[in-house]
Amino acid sequence: MTEISFDNFMTLDSKTRRKIINDPDLLKELVRKNLKEKRFLHSLSVASLAAELASIHHVDPGKAYIAGLLHDCTKYFTEEQHDSYLKYYDPEKLSYPDSCKHSFSAKYYLKEKLNFHDKDILNAIYNHTVCFSRDKLSIILYIADKREPLRKINDNVVEISKKDLYKGFELLNWDVERYLREVKNEEFIANSL
Repeated sequence: MTEISFDNFMTLDSKTRRKIINDPDLLKELVRKNLKEKRFLHSLSVASLAAELASIHHVDPGKAYIAGLLHDCTKYFTEEQHDSYLKYYDPEKLSYPDSCKHSFSAKYYLKEKLNFHDKDILNAIYNHTVCFSRDKLSIILYIADKREPLRKINDNVVEISKKDLYKGFELLNWDVERYLREVKNEEFIANSL
């Protein structure tokens, strides 16, 4: 599988493509070959936490795990690469900060490069930087991305989210808003419930 990348995935026969997409270990190897080591480890950590939260909140942990693995597949795109997808599919997102665009472009990239069409997973990935969706999988991925263990953020968002997903989401939004305003000096895009 060393020669397989996101960019040449569609050259594989359909049976092989389905096998990779439906086998978490094979999918993990595909992601490993397409991300830098630090981003791959982050994706694994997000996938693991997302699956754990999903199990607690009666969401398919397999879908949560896949969403976690794939959520940053376009993280290293240039602004031009993100914008090329957004201009075609989602022009209203062109005005969003560059730090958000990878979540939007990832949805379209996965459809195009991996022929990936699971609407729940694509919606969660699309919403992992700015969560406008209120479905549980999107909220779970949003929380897992911001609070996966490798980030070493010592607060109680994950523990609260295990008990009350929506309360954890609100607490996380408050913290993200504070961080963006005070540390990054950026405008917060409201995404509270």
